[in-house]
Amino acid sequence: MDLAIIPSLRHAFRSELVADPVRKLLAAAVERTAVEMLDPERILALAEDMRISRRKRVHHAGLVIDSMILSALQRSTDTGGRLLDAQRTYEQLGGRRSGATSFRVQVRKLAPVMHRMLRRRLSVLAVRATDDTLRGRLEQFRDVLIPDGCAFKIASALSGVYAGTGTAAELKLHAVYSVGAGGAVSVERTAGSVHDSDGFWPTRWEAGALYLWDLGYNSYTRFIDAVVAGAFVLQRVKDGANPVVLASYGPTGARRELKHEDGRPLRLLEACTFGWVHHQRVLDLDVVLTDERRSVRARVVCVPFGGEDRYYLTTLPRALFTPHDIAELYRMRWEVERFFRGWRGALRLDDVVRLENEQSLDAVVTASLLAAALAHDLTAVVNDLAECQAAATRAAFSP
Repeated sequence: MDLAIIPSLRHAFRSELVADPVRKLLAAAVERTAVEMLDPERILALAEDMRISRRKRVHHAGLVIDSMILSALQRSTDTGGRLLDAQRTYEQLGGRRSGATSFRVQVRKLAPVMHRMLRRRLSVLAVRATDDTLRGRLEQFRDVLIPDGCAFKIASALSGVYAGTGTAAELKLHAVYSVGAGGAVSVERTAGSVHDSDGFWPTRWEAGALYLWDLGYNSYTRFIDAVVAGAFVLQRVKDGANPVVLASYGPTGARRELKHEDGRPLRLLEACTFGWVHHQRVLDLDVVLTDERRSVRARVVCVPFGGEDRYYLTTLPRALFTPHDIAELYRMRWEVERFFRGWRGALRLDDVVRLENEQSLDAVVTASLLAAALAHDLTAVVNDLAECQAAATRAAFSP
């Protein structure tokens, strides 16, 4: 008599010789995405078009740039430095052996090619960011753009070029992070001593986009520039900011005009200190901002957080966004902080402290930014494939 009934397997054991269709799809998608950036012949053709390299040289320009990008993604405890790691990768890719000095000179020479590649890649990301990628209440915005800066310690020998603040030499990357694209759509390099605010003065604002910046970017002129260009803005209000207040709104939406008894305009600090506003913890005010030649209406809201009152300045419409909504939206600024953390840890940008040549530093940093773009594209491909597979599974088992 049988003592147990062994159920049949729901799925038979799969032979290792049988190809996994999902793996094949993933491999094809990853290969297609990687080749789009790393095709050495295409890179060589670009270098030839720019009159920087020719085919019959000791070094293959395409493989040199590929090795620089891939070395940014390497993790090694016995690293000999980014350029030596790149040279080892270059030889593993099939490039000819050469001296370290010769390879280093070639890398510096090819930096303009990497700059061109990076500009193209950022342009592609900027276009993708406007392709209906935002959901929920963000759908009305063309994109959500967050400017910020990220500084890296570099060799003291470069202090004359990249002066630091807390250190002798420092390189700062001023980036604009796109929530729609999930990555940076513009990057500028300056010395670490350059203030974040000075590193972000767009010549062209994205109409319909929401710009979200922190206290370091406070400037009425910048705010007005964005509003006049048709963009939305959300920022923290800096201590001491004192715009003219026009009106206060109660919890039911009732509007109370604010001004002195003699008709003089009332300022924010005075209105809050002497109780001209509605008596409530959450404030919602109309204000007017002016610079030398222009003025715009905006909105100041105050939302308590962690035992303190936090003030926000914005142009977001009152009919769609409550003060609490605005405070919650501002938390998206942490997206850029996490993004910079990835740049530091995953792209070896903290490994540049030994580079004492400005051209070598430029090439290494550009290669790291290209590696970031590649990692972004690969992640997007994997996520899209996983979403398609999940949708197919749901469809297969739906009644």
